[in-house]
Amino acid sequence: MQEKPFWWEAAAPIETDNQLPDRSVDVAIVGGGYTGLNAALTLLDAGKSVVVLEAEKPGFGASGRNGGMIGYMLKPGLGGLQSQYGAEKGCAIAVEAVKSIDHVQAVIAQNDIDCDLTMNGRQYPAVLEKHLKSMAKEAELRMKYLSVDEQIQIGDGYKEDVSTDLYVGGIQQAQTGGLHPGKYVKGLANVVLAKGGIIVGDCPVGGLKKESSGFSITTPSGHLKCSEVLIATNGYGGNLTPYLQKRIMPIGSTMIATEVLDKERVKSLFPTSRMITDSRNMLSYYRPSPDGQRVLLGGRPSILPASPAVQARALKKRLAEIFPQLATVDISHVWSGYVAYGFDALPVIGKHEGLYFAMGYCGSGVAMSGYLGHKVALKILGQSEGDTAFDDLPFPTRFYYNGRPWFVPVAMVGYSLRDRFGF
Repeated sequence: MQEKPFWWEAAAPIETDNQLPDRSVDVAIVGGGYTGLNAALTLLDAGKSVVVLEAEKPGFGASGRNGGMIGYMLKPGLGGLQSQYGAEKGCAIAVEAVKSIDHVQAVIAQNDIDCDLTMNGRQYPAVLEKHLKSMAKEAELRMKYLSVDEQIQIGDGYKEDVSTDLYVGGIQQAQTGGLHPGKYVKGLANVVLAKGGIIVGDCPVGGLKKESSGFSITTPSGHLKCSEVLIATNGYGGNLTPYLQKRIMPIGSTMIATEVLDKERVKSLFPTSRMITDSRNMLSYYRPSPDGQRVLLGGRPSILPASPAVQARALKKRLAEIFPQLATVDISHVWSGYVAYGFDALPVIGKHEGLYFAMGYCGSGVAMSGYLGHKVALKILGQSEGDTAFDDLPFPTRFYYNGRPWFVPVAMVGYSLRDRFGF
């Protein structure tokens, strides 16, 4: 069993020139994932000089570790957004997520990125009747206000998409889909380089200093001067900027990939090849691999930190609960990464003390991260097209949070108990 992302078999993070330019640039982007690379594309197309600084290699973080699922669901739900912000504002926020679907498709098409994009929909099966009732209410709101195509499936209707007896119904969505995340981020990086952008890998930023003419950035490779800085680190920012560190929580998620299976066997489990995310509080998300030869499953398998082997065993057990016929298959890969949450469980975009930022995708960032990367680049360019419904939302912290989410295991215990006893 390999302890690295399955995605890297076909698209390992690219090697880059680790030399900083010997001149000042217009924009320095900290973070070489979906957000930073999409922002770089927009800035380069506007004629700006851009350097992307990546602590590891482009796509090493969440952009090369996620499940590759494209969706428009925000964590508070449309009902929650309307309740908190009012009907009009709540809808405007939700519409941004729908727009992100169009953006990711456009970027892939315009730049001819081969990343196994398949927009064949998604299934959200419900474990309990009360889950299905709540999910159906949300689906009706989305269909009413967002003009999206969804079907509420009661009973065995969900089996059109996933062959298991575990669920009581589900919500089937069109206008969503999946891709190969490693190929997508590698393709973005190559397009940035082809357009004249500079990507400096293995180059963690150690310090940012505001100067009269812009910023000076300190790295192990030397200093870089620039006019503007974009922080696009999501759950990997560490203590680089205290303001963001106090507001963004990195939360671990783990995935496994099975050994190679017969394609017909995988097809029998996923007849439509749709992406699947269930309704548990400690949810599972799973899918067939793009080549149709493996099953991939992700979630949060352990409350306390555990070795990759322990996490793999826990996720394999979960896989066997869904598909008992896979109980004896081997696991070929296990890997983990960080998703990023804010306390309002919404993406954030803005500017603080001269630094632009976009992050906090709450585990649903394949489309939203690139979309907000594009939007924050438009803000840097001073264009009104960069305005979003997220702009005037609060970005809170908590007095007890210092950058280490020590309270997450406590919450996970509660979620696990609710799942076990059907609360």
